[in-house]
Amino acid sequence: MPKLILLSLGKKDLSVVLGRKVTKDDLYGQVKRVVEKDGQPLVRGLLAPDGNLLTRKALSSIRLDPEGTPVEEEEVLHDGKAVETLPSSFDESAPLKKLPITALAGFCASDVYPLEDCEIPVGLYSTWFAYRKGPVRKEALILVREDGAFLMSGHRKNSPLVGLGVVYDFFDAASIEDDTEEDDDLDFAMM
Repeated sequence: MPKLILLSLGKKDLSVVLGRKVTKDDLYGQVKRVVEKDGQPLVRGLLAPDGNLLTRKALSSIRLDPEGTPVEEEEVLHDGKAVETLPSSFDESAPLKKLPITALAGFCASDVYPLEDCEIPVGLYSTWFAYRKGPVRKEALILVREDGAFLMSGHRKNSPLVGLGVVYDFFDAASIEDDTEEDDDLDFAMM
């Protein structure tokens, strides 16, 4: 079943199919370690007290109260105060804001998802993304190209771009102060 994320561009509501997250295995290939005994591959799991093996697929986690009753809703506390649980990107529409393509240079992407059936115009857009409901949403960029679209979640870092001209304040300050003295050659051994 395709996962639809909800977005809004101006007054237009969009639903876009979120593809499978791009992983290191997709980029570099997958390494699989196989342990065999007598030609049979072995599986990992937990050994139960009665001697039976519980495979990874047989394990699940559930939240229970002290009496053993399942607890459906959890409360998130920060410094002893309850924090509001925000809906995920599948439940609430996230607004898109157009950005210049240079904004991509200062963004640290932690997760990348391809977008399918994307009707967003070509360009770079800012929004938020949350795969699951919770107290925090990640900042996200959506890059739409002619050949495809991608959602990148992560955070911005403050990294100014260096242009062609670099100002050297140290040398400029020294020349202003020493205009009255005779011009000596600069020798780095003197420092």
